[in-house]
Amino acid sequence: MSKSKTYLTATGLAARWHLTPHTLSQWRWNGKGPRFSKMGKRILYELKHVEAFEERSIHQNTSYIPFDKEEID
Repeated sequence: MSKSKTYLTATGLAARWHLTPHTLSQWRWNGKGPRFSKMGKRILYELKHVEAFEERSIHQNTSYIPFDKEEID
């Protein structure tokens, strides 16, 4: 039996991160933020992609932030 996927709406993710839905819209437009799916007009973020994005966003200091393009894909 397959495990069902959990999704967040743009409004739900905005609330989780204390952002506005507009900020997430700008991130999508600019290719930033976690991966998302578009179902008609509805934007959905799979929870595992949100959590992976959050994990990649953890830094110990601001003097060096490594960038690995493969992590984004």
